[in-house]
Amino acid sequence: MKNVVIVSLSLLLAACASESYITDVTTQSHTEEFAVADVPKPVVSAQGTAEGISEQNVEMNVIKMAPAEEKKVVRISPQSPAKPAVTITPPTEKQIAMNPRYGFTIQVVAVGSQNKVDQFANQLPKGEQPIWENYKVVNGTKWYTVLYGDYASRDEAAQAIQTLPAEFQTLKPFVKSIDSIKSSDYPTLNKLN
Repeated sequence: MKNVVIVSLSLLLAACASESYITDVTTQSHTEEFAVADVPKPVVSAQGTAEGISEQNVEMNVIKMAPAEEKKVVRISPQSPAKPAVTITPPTEKQIAMNPRYGFTIQVVAVGSQNKVDQFANQLPKGEQPIWENYKVVNGTKWYTVLYGDYASRDEAAQAIQTLPAEFQTLKPFVKSIDSIKSSDYPTLNKLN
């Protein structure tokens, strides 16, 4: 764009410098005319109202609307026969045994071999509470944990730690949620007794 202006300007100056340059300037103008439509004004009578319009005519021509009626909800019953009611039956003994209640247990010890799991499990009191083992891998290392008991609450499990033999209490057992074991990456909870 700058180049065009510079070239045009230089040609114009060159033409002005020469004696043979003739300038012929012409102009044009254009005017458009629009017709204005005639808008009739209402004829007003001497009383200040438009001709043919009175208060009575206005009231007759006003449409009066009644207040909206409330919508009524109509419920339609299905034409198909009613389905029989669902009955809930309690679980069978077999189903209860398959889905035991998940509460809290005590993690007694964590060892690195199955043989040690068996040694510790044999030293725990028999018959009173269930004994489990749980296999898991932590940072590439295999661990077997020995778990003792099934308690309804965390407090009940914490009190049961005091009833363990003294050799297990020195291992610092702690309460663990069975549900957290079941939802872990390695839920391999096996009952030993």
